[in-house]
Amino acid sequence: MKARPLLKWAGILCAFAAVSVFCIEAGGANETKGSAERPDVIRIETMAAYGKLELPPVAFPHDKHSDAVKKAGKDCTACHKEENGKLSLKFMRVKDGGAAALKSAYHDNCLACHKQTAAKGQKAGPQDGECRACHNPKAPAGTQLDMGFTNVLHYRHSGSKDIASPSGDKDNCGRCHHEYDKAAKKTLWAKGKEGTCRYCHLDAPKQDQTLGVEVKSFRQAAHNDCVLCHQSMEAKKIASGPVRCAGCHGTEAQKAIKDNNKKALEKVGELPRMKRNQPDAAVISVNVDKAAVAEGAKIYAMRPVPFDHKTHEQQNDTCRACHHKSLDSCTKCHTTQGTKESNFVTLEQAMHRMETQRSCAGCHQTRQAEPKCAGCHKASDKVKKPEPQTCAKCHAEPVAGMPALDPAALSTMKIEEEKTLAEPYLSARKMEAQIYAQDDIPEKVMIKGLVDEYEPSELPHRKIVMTLLKNMKDDKLAGFFHSDQGTVCRGCHHNSPVSKTPPSCASCHAKPFSAKEPARPGLKAAYHDQCMGCHKAMKLEKPVATDCNNGCHKPRKK
Repeated sequence: MKARPLLKWAGILCAFAAVSVFCIEAGGANETKGSAERPDVIRIETMAAYGKLELPPVAFPHDKHSDAVKKAGKDCTACHKEENGKLSLKFMRVKDGGAAALKSAYHDNCLACHKQTAAKGQKAGPQDGECRACHNPKAPAGTQLDMGFTNVLHYRHSGSKDIASPSGDKDNCGRCHHEYDKAAKKTLWAKGKEGTCRYCHLDAPKQDQTLGVEVKSFRQAAHNDCVLCHQSMEAKKIASGPVRCAGCHGTEAQKAIKDNNKKALEKVGELPRMKRNQPDAAVISVNVDKAAVAEGAKIYAMRPVPFDHKTHEQQNDTCRACHHKSLDSCTKCHTTQGTKESNFVTLEQAMHRMETQRSCAGCHQTRQAEPKCAGCHKASDKVKKPEPQTCAKCHAEPVAGMPALDPAALSTMKIEEEKTLAEPYLSARKMEAQIYAQDDIPEKVMIKGLVDEYEPSELPHRKIVMTLLKNMKDDKLAGFFHSDQGTVCRGCHHNSPVSKTPPSCASCHAKPFSAKEPARPGLKAAYHDQCMGCHKAMKLEKPVATDCNNGCHKPRKK
């Protein structure tokens, strides 16, 4: 995109405000087709809150203005007023007035700055009367990527000696984590209650009636605390995080952050766990009403699930992958009937819903979409009802010599007590994929049930099985769910009993197609869907599905 003469627009928003205007005042920004990525371009359409806009929204290039402000020897206060010691995220005001006041705030201040800059003989922004120069319907829109605060990035902050916590704690927790103390009328560090900022700071500001304060939105809180902290460190000539829009919300910058995270992780080896008194292991079970049981009520529930919390911490980038609203146990909100706090999502749904990565089954499903797994875990299998042996992988059945997992007893048990019950079950789990002995796996299988125009197809059976096994090497999740010898076989023999010698495809799929069983494909369709569907899902380049002569078939000799 060709730069317009905006660099000299002295007085329009500094780096911190760029994102803030986008977050607080902008209605959103979408990438314009064909335009270069511009994380700093903010769509200003604040006036839309008062009715239909008379002119198109303003595409505001914030980083350019920030550079001009800095070059002029000014800072964020050129465009942002202070409120309680912090900059207001609104442009030239602390609170919104009416439509006329808001319009005046933008026009009077922006145009005045442009006029002053032009009077100095410098390149300036649009002047009074040049409305379409700012309100341009063809102006390129901005593209801001979400900035995630991963566990590794958290470690880099908690381990930094340059971020001094006002409370003096060595892990810097008090520097960022706080809760509002109504008596002291300010935010204070509450040790042991730390959680992600998003638990309190939601998408929009919210009035807390109990505390009598407005809780800022996540975007307000993040930019007030993060960017201002970065700016203060930069002023002290200390290496700090980004202060520009592109520094957090641009593709190249996010790649650099990931690279630095990787280097930090390589340096420390294994990522230190966050100190939040979380368990190494726990047992997930329904909460049982003991009083109701005493009166004769029956407990209708699946068996409890021994849960390896520590391993799941290591496999996820953030605690919010599971704990999306608080760090409490899942069963506090998600009950057998659901609660208002859980939007009436039951415990069963919270753990098994396929359409969300927050559930156990949904998260595991994303791993199945990887090419090395997708051949067996095709989309058509997602609607199948899980088989009993699949459920038993997680839901522990009673085992002689193992601690009893009683839902009623677990309901009143402390989390540290659950660890003692869970660990024997977790240590007994097999975490490596297993297959039958190689001699029991046919090396080749000749598919000749449909021989007509082509010779029989020669299937490299053992090679396929060994490749699938190789794909699961060092993958504990895949290893656990494929630790029974016959599980791998079920990728192709999907509706057959587990056996060294499962029945052939023709045992179920008729030739030709049977009109009496419309949901069951005929033999020819079954072969082609299974084989070609697997090749496509695993992104195999050969054999090409449409090249019958040179792929799986050879023309039959006449």
